[in-house]
Amino acid sequence: MVVCCHLELGQAQMQLKMEQPASTKTDWLTFPWSRHNKTNKVTYLAAGLHLKDEYSQVDISSFAGFESHPCRRVCQKGQTQSCYYQLVVHNYRRLGAECQRCQFDERACAGENCIYGDGISTPVMAVNRMVPGPAIELCENDTVVVDVLNYLSEPSTIHWHGVHMSRTPEMDGVAHVTQYPVQPGEVYRYEFQADRSGSLWYHSHEGWQRGFGVAGNLIVRQPHQANPHARLYDYDLVEHALMVQDIFYDNNIQQVRNILINGKGRNHLSQLPDQDPRHRYERLRVTPGYRYRMRVVLNGVFNCPVEFSIEQHKLLIISADGNDIEPVLADGFFLTAAERFDFVLEANQYAKNYWLRVRGYEQCQEQNLYQGAVLSYRGAARSELPLGSILERRQGRELDEPPTYINDFRFKLSINDSITLLRQANQTKETDVGTVSLRSVEPVPWPRYTKFLTHYSSLSMRQASNGEQLFQIDEISYNPPGISLLQGRHLYQDDGYFCNRSSLASQGRNCARELCECVHVIRLPAYRPIEMVVASYTDATHPIHLHGLTFRLVGQGVLGNLNDLRNIRQLDRQGRLSRLPDDYAAVAKDTVQVPGLGYVILRFISDNPGFWSYHCHIESHAVQGMTAVLKIGENYQIKSIPARVRC
Repeated sequence: MVVCCHLELGQAQMQLKMEQPASTKTDWLTFPWSRHNKTNKVTYLAAGLHLKDEYSQVDISSFAGFESHPCRRVCQKGQTQSCYYQLVVHNYRRLGAECQRCQFDERACAGENCIYGDGISTPVMAVNRMVPGPAIELCENDTVVVDVLNYLSEPSTIHWHGVHMSRTPEMDGVAHVTQYPVQPGEVYRYEFQADRSGSLWYHSHEGWQRGFGVAGNLIVRQPHQANPHARLYDYDLVEHALMVQDIFYDNNIQQVRNILINGKGRNHLSQLPDQDPRHRYERLRVTPGYRYRMRVVLNGVFNCPVEFSIEQHKLLIISADGNDIEPVLADGFFLTAAERFDFVLEANQYAKNYWLRVRGYEQCQEQNLYQGAVLSYRGAARSELPLGSILERRQGRELDEPPTYINDFRFKLSINDSITLLRQANQTKETDVGTVSLRSVEPVPWPRYTKFLTHYSSLSMRQASNGEQLFQIDEISYNPPGISLLQGRHLYQDDGYFCNRSSLASQGRNCARELCECVHVIRLPAYRPIEMVVASYTDATHPIHLHGLTFRLVGQGVLGNLNDLRNIRQLDRQGRLSRLPDDYAAVAKDTVQVPGLGYVILRFISDNPGFWSYHCHIESHAVQGMTAVLKIGENYQIKSIPARVRC
């Protein structure tokens, strides 16, 4: 069946603009929506859950956070709920016309729905008038229903990062892969099961919208009995979930200008010192003697890895990308785009205020960008800032012993073949812990001596004839399809519609020498043990994300030679790529750093048939081609969804 749709927008929709003038204020109460904005999905939920199915008139002022949501609760064994949310995605401004008293009194900002940010007025895209968007808190196996209202002047989608969508692949939120984009004036209903616990997040998967602010935390908790780390902390508060984001100003997506923590921080246009009270920092309150679980995600759109630490405090790292690990005590950790770490902080220091520190590297280091937040002990003056600058390391506990860091992105060649520890570029001490050294609390889900089907993949870049810099997977730049691959898969022949390395080679094309652009789909069999060896032909680190899957990281290293990387299959056959022992509980992740001129080795069971995006999470790299789609299984093994095109 082929269904063609035509969307008629009201007159006001046609007047939407990406950037509203600072002198005008949006009338949220009277905005008329398209008449084709009814939700059309049949939803099977617990009795008594009220869903809104008509959006012809919308009171946008009623959209806010979810602090009083009934699904924000203590999780109990065997008790799940159906949870309904409404998210409106819209154009907004940092320090816009709403901000009157907020400019002078921080306490007035919430009442005015003012996004102060770093004090620089610039266009953003907000969720429910918030940047970052409101946090969603759930219990494992809850049923989630989210109506997303697109109030932008361009199409949008929402991706639920880290959720496997094993029963609902059409809800993954990737335009023209698992759904059609939500057009301006439309409402789209996402419905899925929170099929795993952990620190997850949601974000737009269209263009640069994530960089403009369309993102928020998605926290899925377990009952106390099922939580392997429950005894390690006393509190797990949403106020301690931090979203770190690199940002740009005035639609200039070519230049990173700042790093913010939960949308706040000092700006670097000002010459004021860090401790000047005119800066506005995120504040985290703790009580002496208690232990707190904290969650950090890097919503990075530039090549800006960050280093995270807290002044005079150790961090007990307990989770990576929402997957529990054996605890590691460290002074800090590194994140590349889309990676997450959870840690336990023990409030065991003198009751005062301390700097939470984020230092930027690569593109952010070129601009000398860093950011701070305030860890404020109860008993300390709430309005005071810590002494000294954010990055200053003072005498005391911090200098008593060499610091230990987790997940450092600065790899160098290892002298030996050991895989128990990856040395970092500027460190030679034994205390740094590489990502591959982390150990999951869960054993690998396959028996020893399992034979894996190995797929070799590469990350590269190429200059087009017009001078445009393109990024590639398997030396192919991705061109998005015209129809959604999942919904429309019965409407085309695979070999005639999309391409991959094998199909292009059969046509006599050499993508190492010529530019290859197409709908790049990599085919993998379903229900098989799969191993992916991903090599980077560039000298930059690439954070690679696989949708619909959680993989185990069993190898990671640097070869440092492009010729070796291009012949990585032969090197692997010669035994030169090290892997963890079969019985090692390798760390589970959904996003991983592929070192510059290096490689990673990922293993998973392909038990989730569907079309799953595979891409670099640096926005410019993904937008300019470093994207592919994994088609896992044959059409008959993938969930049956009515064939549909949109025209």
